Order: sequence, then structure tokens, then C-alpha cells
Amino acid sequence: MPPSAPPRQWSPRVKARWSACLLIAALALGVGEWLARQDAARARAEAGESQLQVTRRLAERLSQEMAARAHDVQRLAELDVLRPVQDPAAARTALERVKSSLSSSAWIGVTNPEGTVIASTGDVLLGQSVAAHPVFQNGIQRIWTGDVHEVAFDPAGEAAKFIDMAAPIRTPDGTALGVVALQLYWQPMHDARGAAPSLQWQIVNSRGDVLPPAGLGSLRATLAPARIHALGERWGLETWSDGREAVTSVSESRSLDGFRGHGWHVVARDVNAAAVTSVQAARGQAHGRALGAGALAALIACWVIGRVTAPAEPASPSPQQPPAPPVSGGARPQRRNDVHPMPVAIARKQVTPKDRDAPHAAPVDAAHRDALTGLWNRGHLPDASESLRTSMADGTSETCVLCVDLDGFQEVNERYGHGAGDEVLTQVARRLRQAARAGDAVFRIGGDEFLILVTCPRGEAATLARNIAGRVLAELHRPLHYRTLSNLRVSASVGGATWPAVEGESLADAIGHADEALHAAKLSGRSMFRLYAGATAPQGAGAS
Repeated sequence: MPPSAPPRQWSPRVKARWSACLLIAALALGVGEWLARQDAARARAEAGESQLQVTRRLAERLSQEMAARAHDVQRLAELDVLRPVQDPAAARTALERVKSSLSSSAWIGVTNPEGTVIASTGDVLLGQSVAAHPVFQNGIQRIWTGDVHEVAFDPAGEAAKFIDMAAPIRTPDGTALGVVALQLYWQPMHDARGAAPSLQWQIVNSRGDVLPPAGLGSLRATLAPARIHALGERWGLETWSDGREAVTSVSESRSLDGFRGHGWHVVARDVNAAAVTSVQAARGQAHGRALGAGALAALIACWVIGRVTAPAEPASPSPQQPPAPPVSGGARPQRRNDVHPMPVAIARKQVTPKDRDAPHAAPVDAAHRDALTGLWNRGHLPDASESLRTSMADGTSETCVLCVDLDGFQEVNERYGHGAGDEVLTQVARRLRQAARAGDAVFRIGGDEFLILVTCPRGEAATLARNIAGRVLAELHRPLHYRTLSNLRVSASVGGATWPAVEGESLADAIGHADEALHAAKLSGRSMFRLYAGATAPQGAGAS
């Protein structure tokens, strides 16, 4: 029998190439998984921030609608026929006319100073006393809005929820003549303009109960009240009562003008956003990119291995040419194959004209960023001023300037050290970004001094200043943490101004006005907001 062939021996070059390919494949899989997680986190953050902006707009619309109804009650209380009611029939006619113009009104009545109903639509409760009812007890003092509730009677005979509103009727000298009270059908907005079609949302009161109609936007599942309060004015990935995981955002309907708020929260979720921004959804594309780059790297590695290992391959001896005899003295002549040249691609780094001409300066905006917090610093104010002035040139927009100064920061620095102080500033900067809208400019202009610049349509800066200042104060009211300390507390004072308030006013002037309002807020106590009201009285502006 012929002898069996010896097992095939792999050359060093083939072994090196296989090892390199396997190593690169493993690295590509690891990098692909890392890219998938990064892409999913980035996509989810973008979806969450976009959804949070929609939720905040819904909460602001809810506050604006309730403030508009409170304004209607105030105007009703100023009718001459009610100050005082001398002709109940004429007063009832006026109330019926007002009721017909307000589609959401169920009942309107007027009381005397003792709380007895002296005129009402449909003569409902006429002659009865409501002195013990909150609508009278609160309405005799100020404009008042009640929470959503059921009622024992419904003039329309329908099952519904109601909101009570009231305002005092006074003579020009301030003497109380009674109360005008409205009972309105609870009719929250049903549309979410600008939202994704898959967005579902609901309104939840301070006790965690879903306000009717349940299932706005087809949402009938609920979220635990503890999770709603934990989210605050943020977004997160939450599991709902129906077991579905969704990108969830929460925003509170805050006090506005005559509406003092009741702790209502708009809670929204998007199940599709959670699915399309998951790691599983991003894994295919991320692994494809990584494996493509890995394949290219494997080809380059195989080429380099071939170049490097080529001289080390043993040359098979030629049967026609015997080995040359040794030269006397023990030395032999050097042959061409004995030279091991270093490949040019490895021994020399290629320098192209592009490399020679590339700038070595840091990015331009690096000098305009605060090194600790990443916010803009004072160096960026000239650029921001020029950009804002250009955008406001057509006269349709204005800028809200908010100066924020921390209260209690020095105590943290002195008690726990500068490391704790730096961490507090970093967390405060993060919360200011959350309180501001996407695209608003946030600056750190001093040790514990910050600045927020917000653009808006002309005439809306004052309202927007109060809303954002309220969010800032709410964000900073929550405790901070540092290492093992989980209850570090600082507060803030906020001063606001509108730019331009007069023709030719500079941004520096507006910042100075906001700083004056900030000083007035500090004189009023901690966690206060003041809006600049003029050259003589920044303290006169209302607090948020």
C-alpha cells in the first residue's frame, strides 16, 4: 500500500490572515452592538424631547383655556346690571344672554352679600343659600376656579363633569355686593397639534385620577401616580397598566393669570417610539455598518500580512542549480533573497497637501463654552446678540431675558467642598436646559449666575417669562445629589425682562434690567420671580 499523505501544514501567512480575520470579526460584532445601543439611545432621546415639547404645549393650552374662562367670569362681574342687582328679571335676562354665548356654560347665578341666589339662569337655585359652598366662600374674596367634580343637579339632564368658577361683584369703592358664579361643562382639548399620530395622552389630577373623558387620543391605560410625580417635567421609558412599555412624558398645567392651577398633569405616551428606538430596531443597521468596516479592515490586514511575511517564506531549491560552495574565511556572498526590505507603506507615513494645509486650531465655539457645565459663557454674548437682533429685525418677535442666581450655593461650597459645588453647578445647568425650550440659549455668566435667552412672538415675552421661570424654580426645588449625599438643596431667584422694551435698546441694557428684577426678587425672599416693569419699579412685577 502506498504511504498515506502527511497532514497539510498551513503556512505562517495563512495562519496570520485567519487569525486577523477572526479577531476583526469579533471586534466588528462588539462595535456593532455598541453602535446599536448608542444609536438607540440617541434616537430615543430625540423622540423623548420632541414628545416632551408637545406635552408642554398641551399643558400650556390647558392653562390658557382655563385662564380665558376666568377672564370671562371677571368681565361678567363688571356688568352694570349686576352692580347692584336692582331688577332680578333684567339680571336674569342678561345672564341668559351670556349663557347662550358661552357654549360650555351649564348655569350662571348671582348672589347677594349673604350668599342667597337672587338671579340665575332657568331660576335654578333661586332664593336658596350657597353661603356654605366653596363657590361663594372663595368667590367673595377673589376670582376662583374649582377642581373638576360631579354635581347633584344638571340643568341639561346629562351625565357630565363640571368646573365651578366665581368672582366678586364690587362697587367702584370696593364694597362687596355679592358673587357671580358659573358652572361650566368640563371640556378639555381633544387634539394635540404637531404630535405624532401614535401619541396617546390624558389629563390626570393631583390625586392621580384620570379626568374625563378617559382615553383622550385612544389612551385608556394608566400610569402609577408615583411614576407621574417622579417624572415631573421630564420624559422616560415607563411600563403602563396594560403592560406596554412606552416613551412617556409629563408636564404640569400651571397657574396663569386668574387660573391658579390644581396640580393637573398632561401625561402622554408613544408605544411606537419605544419600539422604533429600541436596541433591536437599531441592531441591523449598526451591525451592517460595523461588519462592512470590518470587512474592509480584514482586506487591508490580509494585504499587509502578505507584504510583511513574503520575505520569510522559504524558497524551494532549484534542482538544476546546486548550492554555491562557501567562500573561504567562513563568509559567503550575500544573495538578493537574503535582503529583508521594509515595505514602503509601513516605513514611511504619507503626507498629502491636505494634511499640510489642515488647521490645528480648536473649534471656534470651544472658547465660548463654560468648561465645567458645557453652557455658553460671556464670550458668546456678542454673537448671540447679533443673531437675535437679526432675527427680530422684522418686528414680529422679541426676546425674553431671564437672570438666574442660586440661593444657598455658598453654604454647600463651604460645608462640603468645591467638588460638591462643581457637581451642584453641573446638575443645575442640566436642569436649566430641561426647563428651557429646545433651541433656547442658556449661559453661565458667573460663579452661580446663569442667563436664559428665549425668543417668542411679539407680545408674549411676559407670559413666557413667567412660565419658564416657574419651571426653573420647580426644577431647582428638587434635591441634588453628590456622592453619598442625596438631599443637597439650593434654591434660586429669577429676574426677567423683555428685549427690546424701547427702540434702540441693547441686549446689555435688557440684561441689566433683568438683573434689577433679580435683585428685587432676592429682597422678596427665596424662590421668587420678578419681571422688570420699568425704570422706576422692577419690584412691581408679579411673582410667579
